[in-house]
Amino acid sequence: MTSPHEPLPLPSFVNWPVFPFEGDFRVRSYDELQPHDRPRSGEPGGGPCDSCALDDDAYVWVDERWRVRAPHRVSGVPVQLFLETREHLDMHDMDAELASELGLMIVRLDRAIQAVGGIGRVHVSRWGDGGSHFHMWLYGRPHGAQQMLGFCLPMWAMILPPTADDVWRRNLTIVARELARGGGTAVLAK
Repeated sequence: MTSPHEPLPLPSFVNWPVFPFEGDFRVRSYDELQPHDRPRSGEPGGGPCDSCALDDDAYVWVDERWRVRAPHRVSGVPVQLFLETREHLDMHDMDAELASELGLMIVRLDRAIQAVGGIGRVHVSRWGDGGSHFHMWLYGRPHGAQQMLGFCLPMWAMILPPTADDVWRRNLTIVARELARGGGTAVLAK
């Protein structure tokens, strides 16, 4: 590894057509490892759990073990959702039954997001560094959006203008109804 004083080289992806920025870049210096991670929301020292504080009416779809919600800020992609466990736990806390349900929920969500129409792919991500309550990010990439391929999609979703409110609401309603066809309650489609 390079010394902390040597500049790190730029990765090749800064020249890829999917990378949303152009111009002169430099890599920040890499900080030394700390003895602990910073606390996340829902952990001691990290503040209250935002997901546990939300009522079901803040969600798009719910059942007895899972909830699906949209971000607070309308995204620049047609659909962006969070899949969360109802119970406050993290991925490593899931028993075998809940873990297998997670796989089924990802496939259900992929199909429900595809039902919106005009979706090229559904991207699924899990970071978990901000909140300790299990959540996954799901993005519906517009069909033909060649610059949104791969890992740059979340950046484009924050950069592009928000999806029009009526289209956003329509898309979330479609997803909620599609999910409810397999069980649970479509909160948005009531």
